[in-house]
Amino acid sequence: QDMTASILLLVCLAVPRYIAATVHTVIAGDTNDLITKLALVADHDVVLLPPGDYVFDLNYDPNIGGYRDGDLCNAMPTVSGPPWLDSDLLIRGTGSIRSDVKLVGATFENCNRNVVIENLSLYSVPTGPSGYVWKPVEVDSGTGTMLRNTYIQVPVIANPQDCYNGICFRALTIYVARAAVMYSTIEANPPVPSMGANTGLQDEGYGLCVIKSTFAGFKKGLDFEYFVENFQANPDVDELNKNYKIYGNDLSQNTIPIDADPTVTNLFSPNTPKGQGYFVNTFIDLLRYNTSYDAPYLPIKIRVKNVKKAGETTIYRVPSAYPEPLPGFISASEPQYYQFDSTARVKNKSKVFFKQVEIQSKFPGVPGSLTWMYHDGTTWSTVSHVVSGAWYKITFPTKKMNGLIAIFKN
Repeated sequence: QDMTASILLLVCLAVPRYIAATVHTVIAGDTNDLITKLALVADHDVVLLPPGDYVFDLNYDPNIGGYRDGDLCNAMPTVSGPPWLDSDLLIRGTGSIRSDVKLVGATFENCNRNVVIENLSLYSVPTGPSGYVWKPVEVDSGTGTMLRNTYIQVPVIANPQDCYNGICFRALTIYVARAAVMYSTIEANPPVPSMGANTGLQDEGYGLCVIKSTFAGFKKGLDFEYFVENFQANPDVDELNKNYKIYGNDLSQNTIPIDADPTVTNLFSPNTPKGQGYFVNTFIDLLRYNTSYDAPYLPIKIRVKNVKKAGETTIYRVPSAYPEPLPGFISASEPQYYQFDSTARVKNKSKVFFKQVEIQSKFPGVPGSLTWMYHDGTTWSTVSHVVSGAWYKITFPTKKMNGLIAIFKN
C-alpha cells in the first residue's frame, strides 16, 4: 500500500498541473459586483458581463478629489514583473449585440496586462461640478489592448480640458504599447466634427490595427503625428505593414480623417493581395508588444489558393481558454486559441500551417494527442490536421477566414 501511494505521488509530481482559468460571471447590471470580480482576476481569466446598465459614480471630480470607482484597471490586482509576459484577460459582454451591455462612466486606463474587451459599449460622460470627462481607454506600459465589436461614445468637448497642440481630448490614447480596434465604432455625441476639438485615436505606440471600424465626429479621426516620425527618415515598408494595419474603415465623418504624412500612409498595403498560390507569412500577434521585449511573431503561415479581392488577414492569441474546451480536452496553461480575421475574398479554402516545435512546447509532459478545433460562435467542431515537414497543416473550415482555431490535448 505504501509503495502504491509512492508511485501515485511520483506520477502526480511528474505530470504538470493544468489548472483551468476562472470564468467570473458578473451579476447583471451590478456595478459593485463587477468591481468585486475584477479584484479577483488572475492570468488568463475571463470576466463575463450579462446584459444590463453598469453605471459608475458620476459625482467624482479630479479637481476636488475622492475615489473614482469607474477606473476598472485600478480595480484589478497589481501585476508584478513585466506585464506583457505575466497577465492576460478577456472581458466580454454576453448580450446578442454590443448595446446590450452598457458601461457608463467606466474607463480602462493602463491595465498593465494584455486584455481583450469585446461586445460591449462604453459611455464617457461629464462628471462632478466641473464636468470633467475621462478618456475611455488609455494603453501604456508595454501591453496590448484589443477593442473588438465595441462601441465607445464620448461627449463633444466644447470647452476642452488638458489641451495639447490644439487637441484637447482623445477617446483612445496609445503610448508605449500595441493596440487593435476591430469591428468597432468610436464617436462623439453628436457626431458632428465641427463642434469639438478632440481626437478619436492618438497613437504613439509600437503597433496598431484598425480594421472595419468607424470613427465619427472628431477633429482628427486617427492621429499618427508621432508614429510617422519613426518611418519618415528611412521608411521600411515591410516593417510598417507588419506593425500597422489600417484597412476598411469609415473615417469620413471627421474634419481630418487621418493626420499623418501621406508619403508614409500611402505605403499601407493589405497583406493578402489579389492573386493565386502564395503564402502569407510573418504574422505579428495584435496583442503582443515589441520585438525587443516580447515574442509577437506567431508560429503560423497561411497558403491562399485564389484571392479574388485583396484584404487584410490578422491573427491574435485569445488571452483565455474561452469558450471553454469540451470535456476530455485539455488546454495548455498558455491557451493556444487563435482568432483569425480576414477581409480578403477568396475562392477556395486556405491552408493554415502551425510550427510543430512551437505548438509542442506549449504542452510539456501532457499525455494525449494534439487536436485542432474550430468554434463557429456557438459550438466546437474538430478540424483534421496532418504533418507537413516542420509544420502541422489544417484546412481552414470556411472560405471566409474568420473564426477561432484552438489546439488541445485529449
